[in-house]
Amino acid sequence: MTVRPEQLPASFGGEIIEPAHPGYDRARQIWKGLDRRPALIARCADVSDVQRVIEHAASEDIPLAVSGAGHDIAARSMPDGALVASTLALDGIEIDPVRRLARVQAGVRWGSLVAAAARHGLATTGASVATVGVAGFALHGGLGWLMRSFGTACDNIQALDVVTADGQLRTVDARSDPDLFWAMRGAGSNFGAITSLTLRLHPVSRVVAGVKLYPAAKARDVFDAYRRITADAGDELVTHFYYNGNPDGTHSVGIGLCFNGPAATAAAALAPLESLGQPTQDSVREKGIDELQMVHDASTPFGARYHLRAHYLSEFSDDAAYAILAHCRSISAPFTQVFVEHLGGAVGRIPHDATAFRGRHAQFSFLVINGWKNPAEDSERVAWTRAFGEAVAPHATEGAYVNYLDYDEDHRIPEAYGAGYPKLRSLKRRYDPTNMFRFNSNIVPEADDETR
Repeated sequence: MTVRPEQLPASFGGEIIEPAHPGYDRARQIWKGLDRRPALIARCADVSDVQRVIEHAASEDIPLAVSGAGHDIAARSMPDGALVASTLALDGIEIDPVRRLARVQAGVRWGSLVAAAARHGLATTGASVATVGVAGFALHGGLGWLMRSFGTACDNIQALDVVTADGQLRTVDARSDPDLFWAMRGAGSNFGAITSLTLRLHPVSRVVAGVKLYPAAKARDVFDAYRRITADAGDELVTHFYYNGNPDGTHSVGIGLCFNGPAATAAAALAPLESLGQPTQDSVREKGIDELQMVHDASTPFGARYHLRAHYLSEFSDDAAYAILAHCRSISAPFTQVFVEHLGGAVGRIPHDATAFRGRHAQFSFLVINGWKNPAEDSERVAWTRAFGEAVAPHATEGAYVNYLDYDEDHRIPEAYGAGYPKLRSLKRRYDPTNMFRFNSNIVPEADDETR
C-alpha cells in the first residue's frame, strides 16, 4: 500500500518526511545500520499527533510502526514500506525531587534523563549507552548498572501514558488498569504507542565505576576473578565480564563495574582483581552518577551492522566459560563485544509474576554483539553469531531477555514471557485485536477459538 503525505490529517502538526524529502536518509537511520526504507515518517510534535497517526493508520489499514530513539537492536521499528510514527521530538523531562519521580516523554534518551536527575542527586536503573531511549529500554525490562540495588528499569515504572490502537490516550498505573500495567512492564510496545512514563528515582550522587581491561591471554584468569567477585557481591555491586574484538584486530578482556556504595569499601569488594596484575586500561574511579550511562558508547558505534545472541545462565560453570571463551577467540569483526552480566540482588527478590518481564530466576545474562560495517560480510557474520548462541545454549537456563532478541528470534518470544505469555495474548486481544502494534518482539493476539 502506498502512503502519501497528503493522506495524513490536515491537523497533523509535526514534520512529514517522505522518501523525496532531503532529510529522509537521516531520519531513517537507526543504531543498527540496516538499509530500511519506510514509506513515510511522521515525526510527531505532540501527543495529539501520535493519536492522529494511529487513528489514520487504523482507518486506512496502513502498516504502522512506532519509533523512539532508534536503538531497537532488531531494527523492527523502521520497517520497509510502513508508516512510521516517530516520537523522537517528544523530549520533555520533569523531575520531582521531593517525591523522587521523573516523568519523561517517549523520545528522551538515557543520557538526558541521567543528567537531569543527577542535578538533584537522584538516579534510577538505566542503560550503559547514553543514546539508548528510556522508553524502549524500560518497557521490556531494563538491565542496568543499578539493577542489583533498585531492580530493573521496568520495576521502577510508576505510570505510563500510552495511545492504544483505538486512538485513546490512557494513563496506566497499578490502580487505573492493573492488568495493562502488569503487561506493559516487560511487553510494553505490544499494547500501544508510549508518549511518556514516570519512573521512581533513588538518592545516588556518586559511584565507583569504570572498566579494567587486560590482554586476551588472561581471559581465563579474568573469568575466574569475575566468578569470585560475583560469588560474594552485595546488592551495591554490578559487574560485567567483557571479551572485546577491537577495530585494530586485537582482542582484550576485562571487567566493567559499578559500586553503588562508599568509595572506601569498594576496594574490598574488588579484591579478586588484584591477582590479575596491572590492567592495560583502567577507568575505574569515583565519578558522578551522570557519567555512568556512557560506558559503552564508543564500543558499539551508531550505524554499524550488528547481530546478537543472548541467553540467561543459572550459574557461571566451567563448561559455560569454556564454550564462551572458545568462540571469543574466533572474533574477527571490528565492533564485537561479549558480555556476561551479573543479575540477582533486587532483580531476583521481586516476585516473578509481578511484571510481564521474566528473568528474575537467572544469575547471569550472556550476550554477544557482533558488529561490522561491510554489507558483503552479512551472511558470514550472522552465521558466526548464530553458532555462538547455539554453543552457549546447552549451558543456559530457560527464558530470554526481550531487549536482546534479534530479528530472527521470534520463535523465542513465548519463552521470553514464560507462564505469563497466555495472559499477554489475552490482553493483546483486548487492547490490540488487529495486531496494529506488531513491529516489535510481537505477541500475537489470542484467537477467537482460544477463548471458548
